[in-house]
Amino acid sequence: MEKHKLSKLQEEELKIFKVFIDICEKQKFKYFICGGSFLGAVRHKGFIPWDDDIDVAMPRPDFERFLEIASSILPDNLYLSTYKLDAEHITLVAMIINKNKEFTLNNSAKQMKTGAWMDILVIDGAPEPGIKRKVFGIKYMYYRMMNQFAHFDEIVNLNKKRPWYENFAIKFAQVTKIERKLNPIKIGDKFHAFLKKNPYETSKEVATFMGAAKMHEILPRECYGEGTDYEYEGLIIKGPDKADMYLSHFYGDYMTPPPENQRNRHNVKEGEE
Repeated sequence: MEKHKLSKLQEEELKIFKVFIDICEKQKFKYFICGGSFLGAVRHKGFIPWDDDIDVAMPRPDFERFLEIASSILPDNLYLSTYKLDAEHITLVAMIINKNKEFTLNNSAKQMKTGAWMDILVIDGAPEPGIKRKVFGIKYMYYRMMNQFAHFDEIVNLNKKRPWYENFAIKFAQVTKIERKLNPIKIGDKFHAFLKKNPYETSKEVATFMGAAKMHEILPRECYGEGTDYEYEGLIIKGPDKADMYLSHFYGDYMTPPPENQRNRHNVKEGEE
């Protein structure tokens, strides 16, 4: 994306973030800026210059309460999008989206029009290490794979480098057209019910299981803690208590920016260009 177009997207996403923060503060919902957005808060005090979205995470109890009220209190230009509320929703991550669809996602087989957005991930408990976690991991990957199959043309990034077994699964999906036979709402319901079996409140370790790192998302619950103040584009926002633990886990030497050819984007463009 050209620099001025990326800046426009970031500007619109920041407006959404302000609305979200205001709701959380008034309703006393706990949230944490997370992923690359948290890295941006620590390293850049705002967006990573080449990043094109904002990610937050909410403990499961706060997330469920947020879903109950969000649609009724969001301003008219925004809407809550989930796999159950929006027929065009293609992931298991909840989103707040601007109704003005002025951008296009073009990293999959089917290009999708979208407004500026913000991702809201859920923090769920993780089972204890050992056989329970191994069994959990197998079931977890099965549900993630089935959701991707259910939205194959929209969600699968065909340009991404993958291990051979993922490439095999993608080829299988392309040949069989399996997405036509799957119900994404039923898959989403089963996945969320599965994740709720390990309550956030009583688990020693937790994770944003919808995140890109999959099972590597697991961290001690104390890493998130109660939430610490950080600066983000002039705002004071909440992030994990233990920044070094969190960012080292995901990014290693997180204060050193990656080479330019490894600066990931979501391949978003403006309008029909």
